[in-house]
Parts: sequence; structure tokens; C-alpha cells
Amino acid sequence: MIKPLTSLRFFFSVLVFTSHLWFLEYDHPTVAYIHKNIFKEGFIGVSFFFILSGFIMSYSYGQKLLEDRISFTNYWVARVARIYPVHFLTLVLAIPLSFNTDIISWVDKLLLNLLLLQSFIPSDGYYLTFNAVSWSISTEMFFYIVFPVLVLLFTRKKLRWAVIMPYIILVPVGIALTKEALHHAIFYVNPLMRLGDFIVGMMLYRLYAQRKDSEYLNNRRFANIAEVFTMLTMFGFLYFYKSIPMGYRYSLYYLPPMALLVYVFSYSKGFISDIMSHRLFVFLGDVSFAFYMLHILVIRYYTMLQAEFTILPLNYIAAIILYFITLGLAIIVHKYFEMPVSHYLRKTYTNRTIFNVFLKAKKTLTRPR
Repeated sequence: MIKPLTSLRFFFSVLVFTSHLWFLEYDHPTVAYIHKNIFKEGFIGVSFFFILSGFIMSYSYGQKLLEDRISFTNYWVARVARIYPVHFLTLVLAIPLSFNTDIISWVDKLLLNLLLLQSFIPSDGYYLTFNAVSWSISTEMFFYIVFPVLVLLFTRKKLRWAVIMPYIILVPVGIALTKEALHHAIFYVNPLMRLGDFIVGMMLYRLYAQRKDSEYLNNRRFANIAEVFTMLTMFGFLYFYKSIPMGYRYSLYYLPPMALLVYVFSYSKGFISDIMSHRLFVFLGDVSFAFYMLHILVIRYYTMLQAEFTILPLNYIAAIILYFITLGLAIIVHKYFEMPVSHYLRKTYTNRTIFNVFLKAKKTLTRPR
């Protein structure tokens, strides 16, 4: 575990939380201004998660898969056990908020969510149903499916570039040629397009693995400068975002600062890394997945009750309270549901035998020429 990267997950999950506090737009003008000009850009947290996922998956499983130190079956059990229990719980909790009289359509969308396929449908009437943020888990599951294949392809330089080049060329061109109304569905949500973020994370890990003993990045003074520079770069991109079209902000604009953030803090050598390595921040990072998956449901249940009973007259006070409610629920879910169920699934299904196509493909691609 790289502690600063774990801690950063929580900060970015909070950014996503603030982006969904839509009711702040109707608060005091100052609060509304902050939400419109700062909080709404919090969707960038998802980009961070995807890049970090590519890095951590490579860090945790890349060599193990290539060297047969983990079977394909056990890899799958570990990944499903990591995300599906909380997804299933939040899907059930979202049902009262999502039921409608068109039963066929409702069941159709429910099945897509159960199978984590909703992000492949380019319509927010599908990928934002039930627990809306689970579209990103649908996309993440696609990354898990293709990751072993990417690991194999990355063993060959030509194949590696064959995977990367389409994203370098097609994404910016596609954004320019696609109607703006479709940018969110195609370039922010669609797994095939967001795979580029995941691949960036994988490439960052390759760079990290090759240079992890670099005297510069392991030098305390240089690391301090690099970490401060990285944070300032992130703030700089956030400052100038208004001049960037939305489609590019959904996909490409934040890639450089996010990649720099993951890479620099992976070394964990600066004073900011020291702060983020504190056990409190690491614990919050561990809780961040439950926080992320629960937060939109907490907000939706609150707004439903607020419309009926006017629970809190001040929206910014409600936002603070909702944050602590979500955090409290996330800690409970993480400790008493997420971890126990994940442990049970790993213990029960690890080492089960299935037909391992991955091993045959690996032997073919890694055979010396």
C-alpha cells in the first residue's frame, strides 16, 4: 500500500461529493458562486480514480499475473469482492428512490445495474439510474476485465503503442467532431473512452517501476519541491478551467496534473506525503469507496425529505451535516459490511478452478522469439 495515494482517494471522493450538492445553487449568492465556480468541477475526482486504478492494479497484480504468482481465478475473485458487495448494497438502497410505473423499463435498468453494464448505454436515462455514481463502477469493472489482456500486450513495445495511439489521436478528434450534448455520455462515462485514463495509470506505474530508485525522486529536498509543484499545478489547471470546452475537461484536460499527482506521490518522500501518510488520512482513504458509493443516496434521500418537511432552512448547513452523515455511514458500511463480505468472498471462492484462457495467451505472447 502506498499511503499518500490511499489518502488522496478520500480527498477526491469529497470533491465528487461537493459537485453533487446541487441545492447550493439556491443558497446565499456567495455559497451559490462557490458551488458554481469551484464545487461543480469536483467531477475530476473520477478521473483521478481511473488513473490511480491503472497504477495500483499494475502495482498489485501486473507482475503477479505474468509470473503466475496469482491465478486468473483468484485475481477475479479479489476484484469482484472489492467492489461488488458495496455496489449491491447501494443498489438495493436506491430502489425506493428509483421505482416507476414502467415496470419493463425499470427491470431492464435494474438488470443493467446488477450486471454493471449501464455505462455502456450512452443515455443518462440508463447510466445514471438507481445509484447514479455506480456508472463509474461499471466502467471500472470493464477495466478489470481487460487489465490481464493489457498486461500481456504491454510486454511487447509495439503492441503497447498500438493500444495507446488510438487514444492519443481519436479522443481529441472525436470530441471536436461529436455534438456537445453527447460529450458526457461518450467521453466521460463510456468505458471504451475512459480506458485511456486507466492506461495512463498503467504507464505511470511502468515509469515508477523503472525509476523507483532514482536519486532525485528519493531525495527529500527534491521530493518536497516536486510535491509542492504538483499541488500548484493541480490548482493552476483548476483556475484556468473556464477557458476549456467541457468535452476536453471530461476527458483530456486534467490528465497531466492527475498523472503528475499520482506519479510524484507514489514515491512518498516529501513532507506532504508525510502528512498524508498519517493513519487518520489512510483510514479515510480506505473508507473512501463506501463514502463515494453512499454520498449521492444520502443527498437524494435528504432532498426528498426536505421537499416534504423543510428539515433545514440553510442549504450550506445541510451540506455540512450531509457530509458527516455520509462519512459516518461509510465508516459503518466499511467496517461491518464491506470488509467482512469481501473477506468472506475471498475465503470462499479463492483457488476455485476455472478454465484459464489467460495462461495460454500469456505463454504465447511471452514466448521468446
